[in-house]
Amino acid sequence: MIPARRAQTAFANRAENQRGAQLVELAVMLPIILTVIFAIVGYSLLFMVQHTLSSAVSQAARSVAVAGSTANPEAAARQLLLDALPGAMYPAGFRFETEPTTDVADCGGALGAGTNPALSCLEFRGFFATAQNPFISNIPFSSTLFPAQLSASTVVLYQNTDAL
Repeated sequence: MIPARRAQTAFANRAENQRGAQLVELAVMLPIILTVIFAIVGYSLLFMVQHTLSSAVSQAARSVAVAGSTANPEAAARQLLLDALPGAMYPAGFRFETEPTTDVADCGGALGAGTNPALSCLEFRGFFATAQNPFISNIPFSSTLFPAQLSASTVVLYQNTDAL
């Protein structure tokens, strides 16, 4: 009977020695777990913004291809961003550049580019600075984990309506 009582007493002492150990383990692991969760959420947002930025640049090129030189590609891109992104993420951090290209190589070697005055090439670029966007820059460790800038660009060959 004595060995059974010793085992019971030893188990009770062991349980008392472990009190609070789970709380310590939680305190050690919680910051790591939260950092991983914030990184996953942050990168998901960045992938969404990159995809939307690429779509906006493509939409801008499409508008130029359809309407020619009378199109405003930046307005088309900004409208897509406005429709696709939550209000907290847009417009801070987004900017666009438009640059006409004259070299045939810059236009992807397109037939008639550079030789036909009715055809013109336009490069349209979109940029997103993560540090300028208050929604993404407030995510913990965003300046360390995330790239400083996302970008997308496209080149479109369009019919120059001014040359007709």
